[in-house]
Amino acid sequence: MTRTLADLRSGGRLLVISPHLDDAVLSCEALLKFSRDAHVLTVFGGDAPADAPLAEWDRQCGFPAGVNVMEARRAEDSRALTGLGAVPLWGNELQEGYRTDAANLERITSLITATIDSIAPTHFLFPLGLKHHDHLLVAAACGIAARERALTTSFVYAERPYAQAKEFAVVRKRIRELSTGGAGFSPDRLPRGERRGDRSALRCYPSQLRGLRMSAFRIGIFRERYWRISWPNK
Repeated sequence: MTRTLADLRSGGRLLVISPHLDDAVLSCEALLKFSRDAHVLTVFGGDAPADAPLAEWDRQCGFPAGVNVMEARRAEDSRALTGLGAVPLWGNELQEGYRTDAANLERITSLITATIDSIAPTHFLFPLGLKHHDHLLVAAACGIAARERALTTSFVYAERPYAQAKEFAVVRKRIRELSTGGAGFSPDRLPRGERRGDRSALRCYPSQLRGLRMSAFRIGIFRERYWRISWPNK
């Protein structure tokens, strides 16, 4: 029997992988609310070094120098996910802008694999990997982890707001890239009436909305997009 996202209403456990402390909720608000048992792992959730200068993105988001940015962002994430009935999990990787060395794909893959083993999800969901280097890295690590653990019920989501209508060509391009490697994509969706969130969780990220220069209302205009992914035979 082929599982779909709609099956989460009657049972099952959802594990969503989020590159940063907002991506899962900005992209999957309705799905997280729909699911009865959801966990969200944010990979790049670690604190910046105390002596690190404020990253340009965090400056754009309105954070002043000297504040623990990641602590403030984890608080936003906790409020959003708790309101949706989901469990937040935070990795310790440093996001782009604070790390001085290249991100370690093997270490990130190990984090995701360990979380899969701990949570034992029936549904595994991760980002397509649009635009941002951290997103591409997480998408690659998730693909490796899903195949290592032989997860047959894997899905990807298109990251909002980067997948908004006027830029949807980037989504099609990304799917073509992954399909070239042998992955198969089948669109999936929630039942009618469940496909849009009420934006209350989106509003829990005032700092990120400021940086994006977008309102929760505007992000919520663009519907959530999901695909079931199948892997090529070894």
